[in-house]
Amino acid sequence: MSDSRTDLVLEAALRLSQPLIELLVREGVSYTQFASAFKTVFVGAAESVLTSNGAKVTDSSLSTLSGVHRKDVHVWREAGQPPVRAKNLSLAMAAFARWSSDPAYSDKHGKRKLLARHGKSGSFDALAYSISKDVRPNVVLQELLRLGVVRAVQGEGNENRLELCAEAFVPKDGTAEMLQVLADNVADHIASAVSNVSGAAPMLEQAVFAEGFTEHSVETLAALSRKIWLRGFKEIVREATKLNQRDEGRADATQRFRLGMYCYRGPVAKR
Repeated sequence: MSDSRTDLVLEAALRLSQPLIELLVREGVSYTQFASAFKTVFVGAAESVLTSNGAKVTDSSLSTLSGVHRKDVHVWREAGQPPVRAKNLSLAMAAFARWSSDPAYSDKHGKRKLLARHGKSGSFDALAYSISKDVRPNVVLQELLRLGVVRAVQGEGNENRLELCAEAFVPKDGTAEMLQVLADNVADHIASAVSNVSGAAPMLEQAVFAEGFTEHSVETLAALSRKIWLRGFKEIVREATKLNQRDEGRADATQRFRLGMYCYRGPVAKR
């Protein structure tokens, strides 16, 4: 007997959740804690499905669709939605991306410039204000310094300058921030794959897979992957910056975009 679609979906979900569950176990999150917290995810997903189908959202309909007890559903609805998270990290990421890719912040050889703290043009203040005029540049700078992706150095004439000291936005001292990046990136990756399985307009979600390599060979492929990503990263950020500036202030500018690339290396899976 062939498996039902529900069985196949569940099997796929269990497989893709394995690395996540290993993270939870390693960090001391028990099954009981996770199962209790996961109820809210099921209820929230049920609300999204009902709303998208134009159905009435009630405690009973949410309970029926999600399988979560009606009392738990009622508590979830009474509690309301969690507050919007702070923008500091996303602004820091945007500043990093602009500094990494915008020719205005690179020399003729493509090397990223050291930036003066203040100034009208070519300074960190100008960079920060090009990202957002609602947050002071010092707030963005302190976040970048704290995360270890920017540092203060001595420039020409003993003047202090700011240096971008990382090839990728990988915070050295920000566990919460790294977990937020993990959640944001992987959630959208899964969302694109789920959209494709659901029969919606196809989204880019592909990978190259091969096995039977030596350690040296996979290191070579990993290095090549990073070079390809850096080239594509700079090009997509430049275009995104141009389009974002063009769309700023428009009532229909309600869409988000994320392009990612991942490279995993490890032993051949046991069969």
